[in-house]
Amino acid sequence: MSIADLHARRRAALSHLVDDAPVLLLGNGPFTRNLPLTKHPFRQDSSFLYLTGCDRPQAAALIEEGGRSTLFLVPPDEDDPLWHGATWTLEEVREELRFDEVLPLTALEERCARHRGRLLGLAVPDRAATARAAALVGQPLAFGVPEQMGSAALVDALISLRRRLSPEEVAEIQRAAAVTAAAHHAAMAITRPGVPERHVAALFDGLLHAAGMQPAYGTICTVRGEVLHMEQSTGTCREGQLLLLDGGAEAPTGYATDVTRTWPVSGRFTPRQRAAYDAVLAAQRAAIDRVRPGVRYRAVHDAASLVLARWLVDEGLLRGEPGGLVERGAHALFFPHGTGHLLGLDVHDLEAFGDRATYGPGRPRSAQFGTAFLRIDLDLEPGMCVTIEPGFYVVPAILGDPTLTARFRGDVDLERARAWQGLGGIRIEDDVLCTEAGPQVLTAAIDKDPDAVCARVGTAADPWAGLLPGGGSPQTP
Repeated sequence: MSIADLHARRRAALSHLVDDAPVLLLGNGPFTRNLPLTKHPFRQDSSFLYLTGCDRPQAAALIEEGGRSTLFLVPPDEDDPLWHGATWTLEEVREELRFDEVLPLTALEERCARHRGRLLGLAVPDRAATARAAALVGQPLAFGVPEQMGSAALVDALISLRRRLSPEEVAEIQRAAAVTAAAHHAAMAITRPGVPERHVAALFDGLLHAAGMQPAYGTICTVRGEVLHMEQSTGTCREGQLLLLDGGAEAPTGYATDVTRTWPVSGRFTPRQRAAYDAVLAAQRAAIDRVRPGVRYRAVHDAASLVLARWLVDEGLLRGEPGGLVERGAHALFFPHGTGHLLGLDVHDLEAFGDRATYGPGRPRSAQFGTAFLRIDLDLEPGMCVTIEPGFYVVPAILGDPTLTARFRGDVDLERARAWQGLGGIRIEDDVLCTEAGPQVLTAAIDKDPDAVCARVGTAADPWAGLLPGGGSPQTP
């Protein structure tokens, strides 16, 4: 089956799920960066991409009874061959994407008029497109506002279709995972004391682009691993530090990978770093083993939390029985986030639809510190792909928070904990497919055994050394 036929089959399935109600979908337009001429890299809305395969900006689609589909596009301008190269015709696109009809975007309102009052619509990141969709369906729409993402029947149908990946989708993630593996290994190989973080990040991102892919999200590359979403790579790798790299490739079809590895800058763990790394790795392996059909994802998270809590007690950082510490949330002083999230066309797949997509019926979010950030509370099913990413972090802001330290006064040895400040953070993350046969780690080729990681660090020359003004020092603008 061709990819275009797969998209046509999805449209038919969606139409069946909404009882043949007409569905209007709008794609994203280009986002201006600073001048009208300069745009941010274009990325199509994921649900639009899922159902159409169309990555052209300012597109729309109308799905009618039985999945009959019309695509609406802005035709090329007469001078497009001069500025942008070879162009296309509406008929060529119709044949390529297997639509019943392709019309100019200017025909959208007229075609939708026959379904006035019955159209189901969806919000997208492009505000102008969302406003147009809202006017046509007669319903308030707002992207990222779960209760205004779209018609309930349409949202539920999309969630049910996208939440479990087909073999074709898994193959796309595996393609991206192979590129991600090469980039992570190259990043390890150029790491050594004195190398700027941005040299490592630039090599990682550059290899993704060289392979015809792009970063699925902003790559995190930092020796400040305790900052969970560190956006800058402005530091320099120093002897005795750990470098954390959280990055993954996105395939041209939009499917993402999300992988974190942590390694010592010098290629050698200190005893304290190695003990913490081994604990995080054991927690990750325990959680991966729980990725099986019928298992509640909360149990996956708890499995990782319990392993870390046992180690924290052994190290004297926490006091008490590990199970009780996890139940009270004391472990979150050092592991303050959830164990993972869904993965697919979005790196945090379906999260734009809110907890409706990622939490099971009757399962509200916990209000407990740490556990409140658990991104999934579903019973796992074959075809679901999740990340498994426990971590250990020594965060001064947490250890210095009087509310938290008072709450867990009897559980934590603050003096011992503060002696660990400066370690940063350790996170190990893989992408795991739930199957009837058990967990399948799609990113298993990326080194995480501590000895294998250390053997790779520093084995290649920095390709940027000597090429940038000022030697590429952190102060270089």
